Amino acid sequence: MTHKQVSGRALQREAEMSKMGNKKTGSNGNMLIAIEEILVNACAFMLAAMALITLIAVFYRYVLGNALSWTEELTRYLMIFVGLFGTAVALRRGDHVGFTMIVEKLPPAWRRAANIISYVGVGIFCWIMVYNGFKWASWTGTTAEILPIPMWIPCSMVPVSGLAMLIIIASKIWNELRGEKK
Repeated sequence: MTHKQVSGRALQREAEMSKMGNKKTGSNGNMLIAIEEILVNACAFMLAAMALITLIAVFYRYVLGNALSWTEELTRYLMIFVGLFGTAVALRRGDHVGFTMIVEKLPPAWRRAANIISYVGVGIFCWIMVYNGFKWASWTGTTAEILPIPMWIPCSMVPVSGLAMLIIIASKIWNELRGEKK
């Protein structure tokens, strides 16, 4: 098979996927696509804000000779938010880290069982994030070190991202049980 034939088949598969409207999610795909779009847009906004804040901080420090105290703390919180939301997006897309070499060699029924066991394990971790993250965010009565915001705002991203991942995991388990494509 020539390079052009391989490229042509890849393009044909890509066109078929776009016609299907991203059917990777199965029967509950619209909700997951909406969650993914919200998370991706939030990550894009926060990354842009991080870049802008960093440029402002550099300008103030090296051009004006007057460092801003709040820029480092805000970019740190934004970076954490991007990491948490990005994890949910990766989970939704199936791009998270995993050892699939053995699972891919299993028969379909065993592969489905292995995937469900894996999703249940991740779901338990997400539930712990939601439960303990909510407790943590609701019990903190302090404010941030420099920014004049209550700490429950940055702490709330742990249960929010855990909840998003929990919804995605529940959908993936449901799709596996129904035998639908992930």
